[in-house]
Amino acid sequence: MRFFPKQLAILFIASSIAGIGALAPAHAEEPDSAAIKAHLKALDSGPKTIGVTKYPDEQKAGYKLFAKKCSKCHTIARPINSDFVLPAQWQRYIKRMMFKPNSQMNDADGKRIFRFLVYDASVRKRELVKKALSSLSAGERTEAIGKIKEINPAFTTP
Repeated sequence: MRFFPKQLAILFIASSIAGIGALAPAHAEEPDSAAIKAHLKALDSGPKTIGVTKYPDEQKAGYKLFAKKCSKCHTIARPINSDFVLPAQWQRYIKRMMFKPNSQMNDADGKRIFRFLVYDASVRKRELVKKALSSLSAGERTEAIGKIKEINPAFTTP
């Protein structure tokens, strides 16, 4: 995964045109500001830390960077409690966040945070991963599992 400034600009423009995308309720045809605010409030009011003492050193370092960079723009609880679990979801989200002026995230930071979030989801959100994988086509599922196992070799297919 590589983040290029030109691709980020295109992604930012496209996401701006499309609205808020992933934050909108899945059933909504148009973003509902009140529903979005309620959803974000629910995410923000959930757990604000992750117990990473049993995580590998790379992931512990990734967690520290994640907490430092991501809390500059929103509560750290928001991504912790998010239902994003697949590598493609985290990749999209991180690319969007890298564009935020306050994030001060470079390409290397984005990659480290991505690796942490994919690892964390594969450990802490296994049931959500299982559900998300079941909704993918066979090819997409194989690709997602491959990316997860690249980061967490101990991950077993649910």
